[in-house]
Amino acid sequence: MSVSGDNVFYFLRLIMLKNGERCMRKLYTVFIVAQFVLAGMAFIPPSGEAAKIKPTGTIKFVLMSVRTPEAMEADNAVLQANGKMFESTIVPFRPTTNMDDYKAAKSAANACITADKQGETSTKGTYAPPSYVGPDIEGVNGTEAGGWRPPDTHGAVGPDHFVEITNSHYDVYRKSDGVRVKSVSLESFFGYATQPLFDPRCVYDSAEGRWIVAAEAFEESATVQRQFLAVSKTTDPTGAFYIYNADVNFKDNDNFWDYPQIGVDTKSILITANIFGNHETTWEGADLGVVSKSSLYSGKTTTGKLFTKLEGTLAPPIVLDKSSKSCLVVADVFGNNSRITLYTLTYPKGAPKLTKSFITVPAFNMPPDVSQPGTTAKLDPLDARFVNASTQNGNSLWQIHTIKINNKPTPKWYEFNITKKTIIQSGNFSASDTSDDWNASIAANKDGDVFVTWSSTDATEGTNAQVRYSGRRSTDTSGIIDGGAALFTSSTYYDPSSDSVERWGDYSAVTIDPSNTSRAWIVNEKINSTSVWGSRITCIGY
Repeated sequence: MSVSGDNVFYFLRLIMLKNGERCMRKLYTVFIVAQFVLAGMAFIPPSGEAAKIKPTGTIKFVLMSVRTPEAMEADNAVLQANGKMFESTIVPFRPTTNMDDYKAAKSAANACITADKQGETSTKGTYAPPSYVGPDIEGVNGTEAGGWRPPDTHGAVGPDHFVEITNSHYDVYRKSDGVRVKSVSLESFFGYATQPLFDPRCVYDSAEGRWIVAAEAFEESATVQRQFLAVSKTTDPTGAFYIYNADVNFKDNDNFWDYPQIGVDTKSILITANIFGNHETTWEGADLGVVSKSSLYSGKTTTGKLFTKLEGTLAPPIVLDKSSKSCLVVADVFGNNSRITLYTLTYPKGAPKLTKSFITVPAFNMPPDVSQPGTTAKLDPLDARFVNASTQNGNSLWQIHTIKINNKPTPKWYEFNITKKTIIQSGNFSASDTSDDWNASIAANKDGDVFVTWSSTDATEGTNAQVRYSGRRSTDTSGIIDGGAALFTSSTYYDPSSDSVERWGDYSAVTIDPSNTSRAWIVNEKINSTSVWGSRITCIGY
C-alpha cells in the first residue's frame, strides 16, 4: 500500500482519539519533519519560523607575515625584471548548477521570445541622481595587470585613498588628485607565488579604520587550496599588512573554493564561497566562514566557525550600524526564482548562529548575453546572482542583480526589510530603451541615499561599453533609480579571443566615502582596445 499524507493523517487521528491531543502533537511534528526529509527539502517548522543551521566545522586563518611596503616593492621589482611570474589566465565561470543546465538556461535567455511576465518599466516621479564629483581616474589595465580575464574590477574608498584590486594587481590612488601612489602584483602584495591569485575583493572597515583585502589561489594539490586575507595595520593602504591564509579544501577531497565575497559586521569578517567537487564540475553548495575581526586586526592566527551546504551564490553584508544580526542573501535562478533566500547570522552568548528564511519577490530570469556594435561577439552578464556585498542598516538591506527584462539584460535593485522579510521598494534602470545593462553594484549610506554603477552598451545606437553611474535620495519617489550618466564610453568593442561570448566583470564596486557619506566612489571595467580591458574610477555625490 502506498503511504500518502491523507493515510498518515487518518492514522494519526485514530491515535489521537485513543491517546489524547498531546500525543497527537508529538506525532504530527515527527510526520512533518519526515515529509520534508523524504522530499529532500530543508525543514521549516509549520509556524513559519526560520530553520536553524548549525556550523559543521571551522576555518583557520594562519598569520603568515607582517608584510611591509618595502618587501612588496622589492618582490615586485624582481617580478618586473624577470617578466610576469604567471602567464595570462582566463578564469572559468562556474555556475551554481551543472553545466548542461546552465547552457540550456543561457540558450533560453538568448532566445527571442515574448517579453517576460514581469515586463517591468521604471516608475516615474521625482528623483535626484548623484552628480560627478571627480577626479576621473584612469585605473589599471589588462596589460599592466598581467592579461587576466575577466578583470574582476573591485575596490573601496578610505579617508585619503581609493584602493583598486583586480586580477591580478593591487593599486592605490590619492583621493585628492587621483595620482596612483602604489602599484604591485597580488603575488608581491601577499608574498605568495606558489599558485596564481584571483577573485580579489577589497573592503574598508570605517568603524575600525582597517583595510581588508582578499584573494584566493588555484589549488596547490588535491588536498590544499588557499584563501588569503590581508588586514592593514593602520588606515594607510600603502603601509604594512597582516597577511593570513586558510586552507579551504577542508576535507582534503579535491573540492574547489570559488567566487569568494567579503562582508563585515560589528564582530566578524564574513567570507563566503561557492564549492565545487568532482574536478570542479559538481556544485556542492556555498560555505560561510565567520571570523573574529578583533583577532585578525590584532595580528593573531584565528579560527572561526564554518557553515556549509548553503545556497549560493551567497552575498554577505557590509553592516553600517551596530546591529546584533547580519543578513546574507541568495538569488538563485536555478532554484526557486520567485524568492530570495535570507540567512540571518546572530551571536547569542558570543557564538555565531545561523537561520534560514525566504523573501518573496517577482519572478526573475537569466539575463541574455550582451550585444556590442560592430561585432557578433557578445559579453557575459553572468547568471542573475548577487555579485557583491549588500549594504545593511537598521531593517534595510540593499542589493542588486542583472536579470532579463523585456529580452534585455537589466539591473534589478531591492531594498529588503530583513525583519519583516518583505520588499520595501525595488526597481530597475537602463541607459536607454535599447541598451543592454549589467555588471551592477549598489551601496547606501545611513540616510538611505543610494549609489549604483554598472556597464552598458547599445548596439542599436552604436555605443560601446560604458561605465555608468546613478542613484537616488531617500526622499525620492519610491522605486526610482534613473538611467544616470556615463563616466566613460569605450571607443571600440571587446573581442580578445574571438570567442562567441567574452567574459566581462565578474563584478564592479561602489563604496561610501567615510569622509563624506553623501559621496561614493565607483570602479568598473572599460575597453582600451579590442583585446585589452581597462578600468575607470571616480567619485560621485549629492
